[in-house]
Amino acid sequence: MRPYFIVNPIAGGGAAGEKFETVKKYLSERRADFGYVLTDRANQSTSLADAAYEAGERFIVAVGGDGTINEVASSLYSKPDAVMGICPFGTGNDFARVLNVSTEPDEAAAVLLGGQVRPVDIGLVGDKPFTNIAGLGFDVDVVINTEKFKRRFHGMVPYLLGIMKSLLSLKAIKIRLTADDRVIEREVTICAVGNGSHMGGGMHALPKADACDGLFDVCVIEKVSLFRLLTLLPKFIKGRHLGNRHVEYFRAGEVTIECERTPMQLDGELGEYAPARLKLLPGALKMMLPKAGAGAKA
Repeated sequence: MRPYFIVNPIAGGGAAGEKFETVKKYLSERRADFGYVLTDRANQSTSLADAAYEAGERFIVAVGGDGTINEVASSLYSKPDAVMGICPFGTGNDFARVLNVSTEPDEAAAVLLGGQVRPVDIGLVGDKPFTNIAGLGFDVDVVINTEKFKRRFHGMVPYLLGIMKSLLSLKAIKIRLTADDRVIEREVTICAVGNGSHMGGGMHALPKADACDGLFDVCVIEKVSLFRLLTLLPKFIKGRHLGNRHVEYFRAGEVTIECERTPMQLDGELGEYAPARLKLLPGALKMMLPKAGAGAKA
């Protein structure tokens, strides 16, 4: 299949554009046919993927961060004959971790030429798709504050500063969560519902997540003090928080969140609002991924 790239050149502080040049060289050296288009404004990747599909492209690759991947997936998950690839060249690259796709250009390009097509689950909040994690609470504050710091800093620095600023304004949200036959009513600091495993630039929120198992992983951290969260956060970042008495972790096919109107983050971007119904579409998106045992962890 001929890969056609939707490239967000400013993702990762401009790293995506630079890394894509390496991908182009890799493909050209192997005489592989390919095409590409560059985004020139925000939230453009979905329409570019739609246009590419209408023009006959069937293997469409998102080049950028989790936001770019979300936008391209939002176009392709409803097209059963389309295949999606990713070159995760953003800052956080959270979804790439659960898919085992490398952030190194040559390794990512090699998967596009010699990988394996697999069906990957897609989540919906209302009618808005997400590939990785939808959340509310502390992680939304991290997204909001990280975006402010991205204007001045690059790399992981905005995420770290965003976390610290969010800790200083820590608050809880009262929710009623229904997950299949489970009901939780309480104030929570974090509520993460996901298809992927990481969020916020590497926090291992859902360590048992599998993007191909047909189920959401759900992590709820009840209202805790700042001191308690400071002791829990290092474990949360490393995925070692399961079993903590303040944490509930389980799987479900459908989740409903009832609460006062509050923003949610979808794949690291501010998206829909709760109250919300989250539904999983098993195997809705075909993706070119590393062959079993061949991928490199991002």
